Amino acid sequence: MQLNTFKWHTAMKLKLLVTLLTAGLAAGCQATAPKQVDYSNVKLATGNIVKEGEVYIPAWVRNEAQVNSVLKSNHYCADNIVLRFQSMTEQNIADSCKLLLETQARFHKLFNTEGKPLLHDNNDVLRANIYAGRDDYVKYVTDHFDVPSNNGGMYLEGLPHLEDNSAEYVAYLRNGQVWNLNHEFVHYLDGRFNTYGDYCAPPHDNHYGPEYCPEPAAEPPYLIWWGEGLGEYVAHMENNPAAIKLAKEKTYQLSELFYNNSANWDTNRIYRWGYLAVRYMMERQRDKVEDMLFHVRRGDYPRYQKVIKIWGTSMDADFHAWLDTL
Repeated sequence: MQLNTFKWHTAMKLKLLVTLLTAGLAAGCQATAPKQVDYSNVKLATGNIVKEGEVYIPAWVRNEAQVNSVLKSNHYCADNIVLRFQSMTEQNIADSCKLLLETQARFHKLFNTEGKPLLHDNNDVLRANIYAGRDDYVKYVTDHFDVPSNNGGMYLEGLPHLEDNSAEYVAYLRNGQVWNLNHEFVHYLDGRFNTYGDYCAPPHDNHYGPEYCPEPAAEPPYLIWWGEGLGEYVAHMENNPAAIKLAKEKTYQLSELFYNNSANWDTNRIYRWGYLAVRYMMERQRDKVEDMLFHVRRGDYPRYQKVIKIWGTSMDADFHAWLDTL
């Protein structure tokens, strides 16, 4: 199965390169600063689902000129972390880079993943696209990146098996800080080092843009508890008072949280209880986490789901006992 996947990935790379070359020739292949490219003769894929004869060119590539006209400045925190922003002070930039670099170091210490990206993952660099405030985010982000604006920021993984893929994060400044910066950055790290494939690969039931993952959704359990919970856990570690306050209520069994999905989505369940689920698993069930990640890192999601079903309710009592210790 992996050999066939590799052949498909290789074919898609070649298809993308050939089509982009053709489009570039048609546009004149200017050696100067890139101009708006005419994609009218290219059959574009819808989101991450590339069908026969289609080419994957995401919105942020198609709309590069418009994005750059608003997000005019760039700063490299490191070789693999770029800030593209509308308006940030030197302190904003310094604080953001410090937070990202600390989060990256913490992630690699937790998982021993530094320098060990997943097979077929070419997302060497993350670019954070930062609007000056919430109003500008709502005004521009949908047109620029084909994402909804009713959120606090989003990570856009693209198709990481493509060599020229770009991993993007959209965000905005709030009270002098980039809102949710390290949570979304953890999504990038998790996708590059833990969760194989693009956003549509692991089981979930989200069909919104820019990925437009196909319907019908896979059968649960999904990986939402891990992805959102891990984002909160690595971002906050033991310092998450809102989640710890909720722990005393014991609203959910651990086995219920493994079945988090879009239908039962709310801030407390997905983010705060997701944090508690991941923290418990990392602190009390680390061997089980490694068993799970063995399958997730290979993209063997049916076996991941089987593992979750085998766990069943076996940890529910210990989870509630652990909540009492927080």
